[in-house]
Amino acid sequence: MKKIFLLLVLVCSFSYGQETEFKFTKDGLTDFVVIDCPGKTQAELYKKALDWVLVTYKNPNEVLKAKIENDYIRIDGASSGLILQYILGMPMEFTGKYTTEIFFKEGKFKFDITALGYYHPGSKYGAGVEVDILNGSMSDYFRKDETIRATFKKYPEKFSSEFNGLTASLKEFVMSDKIPSKKSDW
Repeated sequence: MKKIFLLLVLVCSFSYGQETEFKFTKDGLTDFVVIDCPGKTQAELYKKALDWVLVTYKNPNEVLKAKIENDYIRIDGASSGLILQYILGMPMEFTGKYTTEIFFKEGKFKFDITALGYYHPGSKYGAGVEVDILNGSMSDYFRKDETIRATFKKYPEKFSSEFNGLTASLKEFVMSDKIPSKKSDW
């Protein structure tokens, strides 16, 4: 009986484990990641995250869309070259637009991507379209054998790199006692 209970506890702990990095697979992009920041209070994490937005983004007042003190921040960001498609063998880059929500608890933060897409301008014969990557069918991106279609072959690498880079940057910032100056030689 003890063995069954132990097995049940192990299965539950593995199946409900929290992700620590983003991945783009046939099931979509990882919903969210939880990053541990030992020794930091919820209020410290929130304040440092606001400072991180100010230092990281070119127009921080435009990207910061919502905030609830010591609890939550929402950011609308963009990254040029985030979307790379191969159309007729030629690489085409588009600026990716994303919305992230960051939630804070004692000693950790949750980084959640709630929207991801881009504007495809179309051609001179057709109108452009807004493309929603998160809410689209993964069958658009993956074949039945679960390999990614050639048109989208850089998506997993690009998305993982972009969002894992943002979470790593935020963690490094909140764990540091300094705010880096953009101009250190003044």
